Amino acid sequence: MNIDYLTVVSGGTSPKTPVISVSPEPKTYSTAQTVTLTSTSAGDKIYYTTDGSTPTTSSTLYTSAIQVSSSMTIKAFGVNADGQAGSINSFAYVIEPKATGLTVHIKKPSTWNSAVRIHYWNLVPASVPTSGAWPGILMNSDGNGWYSYTIAGATSTSLIFNDGSGKQSADLSRSAKEGWYYNDNVWYDVNPESPKIPAITVSPEPKTYDSAQTVTLSSTTNGDKIYYTTDGSTPTTSSTLYTSAIPVASSKTIKAFGVNSAGQAGSVSSFSYVIDPNADTQPPSITPNLPVGRSETAVTVSFTVKDNKAATTTAYYTMDGTEPTKSSPTYISGNASAGLTGPSILISKSTTLKFLVVDGAGNQTTQSFVYNIGKNSGDFREDTIYFVLPSRFYDGDPSNNVHAWDDAKAKNPDSDPAWRGDFKGLIQKLDYIKALGFSAIWVSPVVQNASGYDYHGYHAINFAKVDPRYESAGASYQDLIHAAHAKGIKIIQDIVLNHTGNFGEENLFPLFKKDPTKPDTVNNMIKITDKLPANYDSMTPDQQYQARIALMKTEGMNNNIYHTEKSLSWESYTVQTGQIAGDCVDLNTEEPKVAHYLTDVYNKYIDMGVDSFRVDTLKHVSRYDFNKYFLPAWKERGGSNFFIFGEVATRYRDVWNSGIPAISTPFYTWKESKSYPGDGKDDYASNKASVEQQWADNSTTAGQPTSNNAFLNGNNYHTPDYSKKSGMDVIDFPMHWAFKTAREAFAMKSGDQYYNDATWNVTYVDSHDYAPDQAPENQRFAGTQDTWAENLNLMFTFRGIPTIFYGSEVEFQKGQVIDVGPNAPLSTTGRAYFGDRIEGSVTVTDYGKYTNATGTLAEALQYPLAQHIRSLNLIRRAVPALQKGQYSTENVSGDLAFKRRFTDTSKGIDSFVLVTISGNATFTGIPNGTYVDAVTGDTKTVSNGSITLNCSGKGNARVYVLNGKGKIGETGTYLK
Repeated sequence: MNIDYLTVVSGGTSPKTPVISVSPEPKTYSTAQTVTLTSTSAGDKIYYTTDGSTPTTSSTLYTSAIQVSSSMTIKAFGVNADGQAGSINSFAYVIEPKATGLTVHIKKPSTWNSAVRIHYWNLVPASVPTSGAWPGILMNSDGNGWYSYTIAGATSTSLIFNDGSGKQSADLSRSAKEGWYYNDNVWYDVNPESPKIPAITVSPEPKTYDSAQTVTLSSTTNGDKIYYTTDGSTPTTSSTLYTSAIPVASSKTIKAFGVNSAGQAGSVSSFSYVIDPNADTQPPSITPNLPVGRSETAVTVSFTVKDNKAATTTAYYTMDGTEPTKSSPTYISGNASAGLTGPSILISKSTTLKFLVVDGAGNQTTQSFVYNIGKNSGDFREDTIYFVLPSRFYDGDPSNNVHAWDDAKAKNPDSDPAWRGDFKGLIQKLDYIKALGFSAIWVSPVVQNASGYDYHGYHAINFAKVDPRYESAGASYQDLIHAAHAKGIKIIQDIVLNHTGNFGEENLFPLFKKDPTKPDTVNNMIKITDKLPANYDSMTPDQQYQARIALMKTEGMNNNIYHTEKSLSWESYTVQTGQIAGDCVDLNTEEPKVAHYLTDVYNKYIDMGVDSFRVDTLKHVSRYDFNKYFLPAWKERGGSNFFIFGEVATRYRDVWNSGIPAISTPFYTWKESKSYPGDGKDDYASNKASVEQQWADNSTTAGQPTSNNAFLNGNNYHTPDYSKKSGMDVIDFPMHWAFKTAREAFAMKSGDQYYNDATWNVTYVDSHDYAPDQAPENQRFAGTQDTWAENLNLMFTFRGIPTIFYGSEVEFQKGQVIDVGPNAPLSTTGRAYFGDRIEGSVTVTDYGKYTNATGTLAEALQYPLAQHIRSLNLIRRAVPALQKGQYSTENVSGDLAFKRRFTDTSKGIDSFVLVTISGNATFTGIPNGTYVDAVTGDTKTVSNGSITLNCSGKGNARVYVLNGKGKIGETGTYLK
């Protein structure tokens, strides 16, 4: 009989028979590879050959990775602890270096035809042939939607990918040896769809804690497997598989590594946690004795440092804007457990104090304090405004240029990315703006944005953070504010309260945030919510958008942060609760936590020294919310002269928007005239009832308040009555809409009695959104140059604060469509890059006064309209009545003629002026005296209360000042 013997080993299991695996996978590569061999169990010995022969235990023992620089077959087997040998495995690697040249790949967009082509030119070296006639050469299909092509011998090229049927990429360039152009319109140095080698991250960070922690592990890609140990040993694939958070109740070292979907293992990472109930983990604090903000005179400040332990705490500081280190000057050092107050510091000019405070345990606090010293913003009617989109104005730092996500759709080339201009460029061109005579700069929103086409700043994801795409070393937003103030220029910050972008808001409704370590693309957004569908990552972009909107606008799911109205009527109450655009998700400003956040976040910008707010989409937020929350808070923080004006986009040649006061321009200039349920309360229900009732109370124009604050009493100035003024002023949209000609715009004065004081209206001809009605409205002002000049005459001499959109001084992009979104290159629109027109420098001695202009900047300053604006700025700045005067057309003949007066007896000011534009005018019943024309210097003496002013030529003007000082500015093409 045959007997099978079964050997029983007590106390364990038999070692597994070895199986060899390799990384990377055996296949064809274009470059040398480093191959690692792994056996089933740690401790197995691996023997291998690289010459194709069969390995034995006399072959090379594997101890480190194998370098494969040419085609090679590796054969290997393993031997376990019991001497059992596994089967021999064979791994063939083929190394085929690609022909020298430039290889590019593209992931074909889903809407393109399959015949993907490449058109290339500007080759380096120049001896390499171009691709020939458009549409170029067919690319090779590599499968999985990828196409490739190698330009033999090239090291650099300009190129366009296209499908030969009208669909194409933007103008691109490539100089790296090989690149992948992915469907997020970004170049990658490796295939972005290849599985990434796993890298493990943890939360919270490994350090000392005074209580137990719960540690979560994450790998580079969702789906990676993570193996870990907590006993200090090196993990293997036999270690614990991570499935849930790890409790750490005592000091512990976690070691972990990841394995991706291709079986590739990442490096082992080690995370040490120390749990010590007696540890000092709390950072010190530092507080000033004087709140940050603005002061007209020098201030003395001191700071108190406090820590929770009795060890030595040291505060280091700087006052020059640099970041403090432990090598910086010491402000105070010592035991801060009971509070430690340092010496007083005299602040005599606008200064940013930056502190680094370090306690005995090494805990650190960094904090900045901004003190703005100098005259309060004052009366903004004394200023004129130059409006810029910083990203399109001037490129001071090309290293921070970046494409918007939809740049490829817009066909914006690498040479003109949407995010091009920056704060550094604006700082460099402050003298240009001052040379034109402007004393205030309105910048589009500076807060961090996230959308497909967000270069303009109106699609916020974080109101509390300045978008880093504007900033450079030494050119932060704070640096811009200080630089402007040093030149006597005010900063107007464009702000948004009505909406965020559709990726949420990091502090109000966090859905996503940006990863500063990766390219700014939609695929690199970091999801910071678990509320979106589980399959969100596999959805199409449109499905993802719908999922975000559904979450943001669904009652019960959005924490009341957003209005949930799904429709919008431009002429009904839903205009204040609906969503005006896909990237403008309507914030619920009746919700106190929203109102308080927006109030507080913009207070911080006031603290930085911002002089004024321009409020976007004003009519889409109830006036009640402004009067209750925002205006009182900002006036308190910025001072009573802090200027706030808003955009009530009423595209009518009438002061009333379809007869509905609640969404009409003058409505927002008034306080509430009755009590509402929300008064004295701070809850959503009463606020909602209040805004609904306010709308109903203002459904018709009957009973709307009126004012004579803008009008002379005969020839006399009278003290305005601001007892009913809300504190909000407005862009004069009816006048803007009628500015096809100066006469049409002048007719809009018929509604001035409905503003609290129309002399505070901000006036402009065209902007980043619209030109006047029929001008046509969607193009940068297309009227003749003398029409422009005539319009400017009215803007700079009639009531209101003149504003110019960047480039209008040289008729930049005249007749070009202002904004088409990502449907045409920006270079073909009214938002084109302006910097090429202002290369050079200039020496400025005062507003509108300069010498030594060079380059294209000099050419811009000499352009007829630029000289016209400069002269108008000089005249307006010299005549108080043109800045702050009330006006009248009583006893005045002439199409464009009026008189204005401003009186301030406390300052000895009595300024009276007569103006006629593009034609003659007669004034009767005026004060006798000597009148001097600020344009020509002509003098006329009035003894009978009557004067006739002669003015010929469209765009010419006469500005006769009672007891004037003579000619101001220079004779130009139009003022002569």
